[in-house]
Amino acid sequence: MCGRFSLSNTESVKSKFDVDVEARFNISPGTDVNILASGPLVLPWNLSPPWAKKPMNLINARYETLHEKPSFRDTSRCVFIVDGWYEWKRFFDWKRRENKNQPYYHHLDGELFFMAGVYNDTGCAIVTKAAVKELKNIHPRQPYLLLENQISDWLSGDQFIKDRCSSEIRIHKVSTYVNSPRNDSIECKTPIQ
Repeated sequence: MCGRFSLSNTESVKSKFDVDVEARFNISPGTDVNILASGPLVLPWNLSPPWAKKPMNLINARYETLHEKPSFRDTSRCVFIVDGWYEWKRFFDWKRRENKNQPYYHHLDGELFFMAGVYNDTGCAIVTKAAVKELKNIHPRQPYLLLENQISDWLSGDQFIKDRCSSEIRIHKVSTYVNSPRNDSIECKTPIQ
């Protein structure tokens, strides 16, 4: 799953795609995001099928059932530009006798990478898959990650793209400061002990 991400490497976005973006450290569902399709687009990060009577606000789409679910039938492929994402690990705090969620930041030391996505006229959603061994300790699902040279394969409909990015992802614990979507500063991704 993916419920928050960052895009703060604005210089790389400008040099690679000639797109000006504002540095964002805590991008949350419902906000406008930069994606690539036939060209750069800005859409809300939530998707509803055209037939929905009320907005469904879908933010993730499982790769395994992408072609089976009616919600994604009339979508096109896109790519999210990111430099990291957040996942929350659930655990039981025995001292306080309560369930807790610890946020972790997943990244490539500030380098850009990409998440497979789908979109329609209403918005976009991140495609997810089962987490690789290195990441499943935090969460059982992860974004479907792409390197820059795999973008055109995803956009053209390729069904078999080798995951060459997930095993390189670095993870560190971050403060619960990231829990509030209103907090959008470098402190969101700053490592803590």
